[in-house]
Amino acid sequence: MVVRDSLDGAPFSATLHEQALTVSLGERLVAACDRGGRLYSYWKDGHTWRRGLSGRVLHKWHDNAGRHCAWPDEAGGEAIVDDAASIFRRLHEAVKTRACRWTPDPDPLQRVVMLAALELGARFTAEAARADADRFAQVYAPIGILPPDQYLSLVVQGTAGCSFTSCTFCDLYNEPYRVRTAMEFGQHLERVRAYLGASLSLRRRAIFLGAANALAAPVPRLIEWFDLLARQLDAKKRGVGAFVDGFTGVRRTTGDFQALAKRGLRCVYVGLESGHDALLAFVRKPATRAAVVDTVRAAKAAGVRAGVIVMIGLGGDRYAAAHVADTVAALNAMGLGAGDILYFSDLVEIPGTAYPALASGAGIRALTPAERAAQRQAIREGLQFDGAPPKIASYSVREFVY
Repeated sequence: MVVRDSLDGAPFSATLHEQALTVSLGERLVAACDRGGRLYSYWKDGHTWRRGLSGRVLHKWHDNAGRHCAWPDEAGGEAIVDDAASIFRRLHEAVKTRACRWTPDPDPLQRVVMLAALELGARFTAEAARADADRFAQVYAPIGILPPDQYLSLVVQGTAGCSFTSCTFCDLYNEPYRVRTAMEFGQHLERVRAYLGASLSLRRRAIFLGAANALAAPVPRLIEWFDLLARQLDAKKRGVGAFVDGFTGVRRTTGDFQALAKRGLRCVYVGLESGHDALLAFVRKPATRAAVVDTVRAAKAAGVRAGVIVMIGLGGDRYAAAHVADTVAALNAMGLGAGDILYFSDLVEIPGTAYPALASGAGIRALTPAERAAQRQAIREGLQFDGAPPKIASYSVREFVY
């Protein structure tokens, strides 16, 4: 359903889909909220802001120097939310009081639905957004990261924290690892559904089972979770994705993956980071190339797709050659193909983590942007696939917001 008119001499349109409401004003502004009225995207004069349910706002833009992203302070983020709410409010008033052009011609109910959607967007002011973020924090533990193809999935949390916290380059999971009981998980799902309400429609494409490696939970517990997901969220139809590891003493077999695939598991995501065992040991990741390869092959043998993450620049100049050679060997041994995803993620040296001091103490020089690009290209050129290749994409941990 689309409605069009003009405002202050500029054409506007409001488009209502099953998942979201998008409004535009001239060629300089586009705002989108979900069906619950929560703002999630705002574009103005070449700048984009993405608001997460957590309340964080990410600002992205391009200029002659390249691509940039930043996190506005609280006041800056609230100003964006209020600006968007004012646009929804003005368009709501215009649609309510004028004979606008509709496509298709609406019946009375459709008019009411469009006006209600615009009003919800108008009510999502900075004050409402603060209250909403507080509600989010009562339902969810912090969401450290998701794979990019899962950013608009419905996140549910069977675990909190990470089952291993030794990786020197990561600060995403600072709370103790904990596995929810089936009862706790069911209660969590009920709270998630109640919190999201109509906003759930934006996130119907898939479910993501968190947190860092939820599939490390015991298989009987996982089956209980998946059965709850099937009953409450139609998991078999929507499909479930999750992080998995092959190196914390909980090795998943093809039979394990088959049992979960029957209940909706569609894709597992594995942080290989590097195929060079000495580099993995240096950054204190409890992994070996063989263990990760075995995990991916076991999942694929069960008909589950794989998303594999490789870190570009890890280990700097000292490990660069071995990182490329052994990562290529690992990826080629996994049997990746159509439906799988290979992510390249640039190393981000995060202040406060152990990696910067560890690398400095070892005399390691960080790779330049050009050297990182060359490393990525070298890995790509070494890949061999029996059939159609997997999708290859970038993964920036600095641009995640949920």
